[in-house]
Amino acid sequence: MTRSRATLVVLFVALCGATSTARAASLDGYRSRVSVALSHSAELLDALKETGSVDGRREAQALAGVRDALPPRERVEWAGGVTDVDNSWLRKELEAYAALPAGDAGEKRKIAARVNARLAALSSRLDETAGASSQAARDREAEKGRLQSILRRPEYNEQASHETALGRLWKQFKGLLSRLLAARAPMAPGAAGFFSVVARVFVYALAVAVIVFVVWRFGPRLVNQLSTRRRKGRGREARVVLGERLAPDESAADLLAEAERLARAGELRGAIRKAYIAVLCELGDRKLIRLAQHKTNRDYLNSVRDRDDLFGTLRPLTQDYERHWYGFAPATPADWDEYRALCNRAIQ
Repeated sequence: MTRSRATLVVLFVALCGATSTARAASLDGYRSRVSVALSHSAELLDALKETGSVDGRREAQALAGVRDALPPRERVEWAGGVTDVDNSWLRKELEAYAALPAGDAGEKRKIAARVNARLAALSSRLDETAGASSQAARDREAEKGRLQSILRRPEYNEQASHETALGRLWKQFKGLLSRLLAARAPMAPGAAGFFSVVARVFVYALAVAVIVFVVWRFGPRLVNQLSTRRRKGRGREARVVLGERLAPDESAADLLAEAERLARAGELRGAIRKAYIAVLCELGDRKLIRLAQHKTNRDYLNSVRDRDDLFGTLRPLTQDYERHWYGFAPATPADWDEYRALCNRAIQ
């Protein structure tokens, strides 16, 4: 009996070790959870600054969010291999925070500020690492864009090689000038100079008249065609928002429609993510934020911090998105209805 128990203990330990090795977190997952912890630490710091005292309910929620986002130790897998990450400093800070008296807002504010600053520095370093790892993918996208621009040149475009109406008109005009100049008969020396001047004036006047007519007749059409090509060229650029690649012609309205479809299918968590990306795309189209592949949701929120109205609208959307997507909080139909109303208000 003793030997069988020992065998079971050895098998259990080996199984736990194999499971912990297999469950190494990805770099993007660890980076996202650091962003969630940073969000909750900022929420705690804001609460302490705003009230001047400790709000027990808000404090407990923020502390739980920071604690649950990052375990004391974990393994993170990235392009350079697997790394053992030590987050025990965060637990020590939280334990020191919890040991303070309930009314000691000053010391709690110091610990909260220290945790927030360290998480912000960690998030920044992780963003740099993620940006370096995605540089190769961005280089491939740049090479693809350059190839497309080369293929759009006239020598590779079959339609551009065809003769246009304007080209045929110019060719006929040059033939007419050649015939007029070649048809002149020999004249007396005195009259040749006068008729030569008259012919030149006539040719120049006719050339100016043809140019004015061509500009008046075909100018607006050419301008419209050029502007349409520029708009189409800009529309071909693909966008990557929060790791999701969007179609070149996909708009915020299309993303919201997709979110509605997901919500009707019962995938409320995916619907909230899709609606949040739709809001970011709409703000990017309005030049209120700058979309970039390496940016996180916290980066977009911080970029509008100096605009109170926009920050106040985007902040609850970001917090609810983090709570349901990264925090895996279950979403109800009422949560989706409220989130959809906030999204519609943000893009009005």
